[in-house]
Amino acid sequence: MREQGEKVNYQCARFFAIDFCALSKEWLLEILALRNAPQIAQFMYSSHISEQGHFEFVQGLRNNASAKYWAFFELADSTKSLVAPENLAHIFSQSPLLLKDENTQSTPPLDSLKFLGVGSLSRLNLTHKHAYVGIYTNIFESTLAKKGTKILKMLEKIALSGFNLHALFLEVMSENTKAKAFYLRNGYELSGVLKDFLYRDSQSFDVDIMRKSLVVRKSSVNICMSQTNIPKISLCESKIPQKPLLVAELSANHCGSLEVAKESFKAIAKSGAKAVKLQTYTPDCLTLNAKNEYFQIKGSPWEGQYLYDLYKEAQTPWEWHKELFNLGKELGLLVFSSPFSPKGVEFLESIDCPMYKIASFEVLDLELVAEVARCKKPVILSSGIANDEEISLALEVCHKHGAHDITLLHCVSSYPAPLDSMNLAQMPKIKEKFGVKFGLSDHTLDTLCACIATSLGASVIEKHFILDKNLQSADSSFSLDARGFTELSKVIDETFCALGNGEDSQAPKKGREFARGIWVSEEIRKGAILTRQNIKILRPNVEGGLHPKSYSEILGRKATRDLHFGEPLREGDFTR
Repeated sequence: MREQGEKVNYQCARFFAIDFCALSKEWLLEILALRNAPQIAQFMYSSHISEQGHFEFVQGLRNNASAKYWAFFELADSTKSLVAPENLAHIFSQSPLLLKDENTQSTPPLDSLKFLGVGSLSRLNLTHKHAYVGIYTNIFESTLAKKGTKILKMLEKIALSGFNLHALFLEVMSENTKAKAFYLRNGYELSGVLKDFLYRDSQSFDVDIMRKSLVVRKSSVNICMSQTNIPKISLCESKIPQKPLLVAELSANHCGSLEVAKESFKAIAKSGAKAVKLQTYTPDCLTLNAKNEYFQIKGSPWEGQYLYDLYKEAQTPWEWHKELFNLGKELGLLVFSSPFSPKGVEFLESIDCPMYKIASFEVLDLELVAEVARCKKPVILSSGIANDEEISLALEVCHKHGAHDITLLHCVSSYPAPLDSMNLAQMPKIKEKFGVKFGLSDHTLDTLCACIATSLGASVIEKHFILDKNLQSADSSFSLDARGFTELSKVIDETFCALGNGEDSQAPKKGREFARGIWVSEEIRKGAILTRQNIKILRPNVEGGLHPKSYSEILGRKATRDLHFGEPLREGDFTR
């Protein structure tokens, strides 16, 4: 970071970023007028800034190392034309970023430059290499094209080359659809929605969170692990359809045996699943060892058992975790876990857990959600028993504490879940409601729902795995065995294959040779009239033959040569 109070100006090719602290009073007043213009102010967190407040803000920037504001300019003189929009990407990628500091001798007078607008990097965090970006363009200048794009590209250049940042975030009011579309076009993706986040002018507004990576991430779940034998798995959305990540939930199905757990991992790898999820808890972090009616289970496969006894039987010993994580890496599996306490999160961090799942009953524990989010790793949440308000609160906590790669699983917390309870049509609405990716935590007894979820665009499908149906465990009654999981993986692959990429290809389609063409159906002498009797629309079709749509136009024309039965009619065979 530059020293506090230092004016940091930049140049890249014909573009200049001039620090607010280096601007004259006249320029600052012009920026204030732009900021308070109704077209700009309507989408700001405050609808108006006073002159005094504006100058106090600029003065405060001199001592604020975590926020930088610039006025952006483009060189325009009589000998050089303004940069064409289509050349922007090339210019910013090929041109060096020059630091001007307080020496403005090499910077042209601002009056000779075209004022593009304002851009900022705020909440600068050099430790975690990210910042929040903000821009507003000069709406009073109508002769310049792509002002917003030029500012944004210059800001990204400064962020990467000037501050070595790896990611940029931004907040934009949900109703500002034009701005959101602009950022989407420039590679930013929606990470979530903060419901009723902004209160202004006696009403509440939702705010969208967007993000963009400036560098290729070398160690995250997007590439899973650094080992070359681990498949590259991404939970991030893409314009290209991606096959869902199939997660085998081991849960209690180790049956208290480390050897069963290891053999389960090997069978999972053979089945075609790409990930295994464990559960990291002790019974004491889940419930009390109380033997009264409040703690006795009713109406489920565990009827009559006490919660503490069930969790004691089902827990995965913590001393197994590291060995199982290492085995998963050797097998090419992504291994992660659901922690049920802050201590569990701390333990999983110590063994480099690459991502986390928050179970449906724990979504309500916002302290646990915050603890997981602070790890700043991908997070999967199950909806289960949580209502929309509770889910929104959990997502807000995730974003607040740095978790932005979030997948919300549609989940029915019944064991097993009846088909008529699944309501899978709700799944795509998760993205509409909450602005996050969606998937399925499937407690049904077969593969049907996973197949449907794949067709609906699920990013993740999770299902309980048991090595052998003859094994008895707390979760065995609603788990798929090794053979069932192999079938599940196959069904998902086939469904995804059948879906295709959704694009309407205009390439010639297989089988067109059996379509209809226009054929000579009897001998025709040169000069004879073409009629419905001597030319017909019939199968097959040949290359160079006429399209049937021309048939009505051809009728009544004269043959330009002798035409023989069984040959295709072609251009030049009749008068025009």
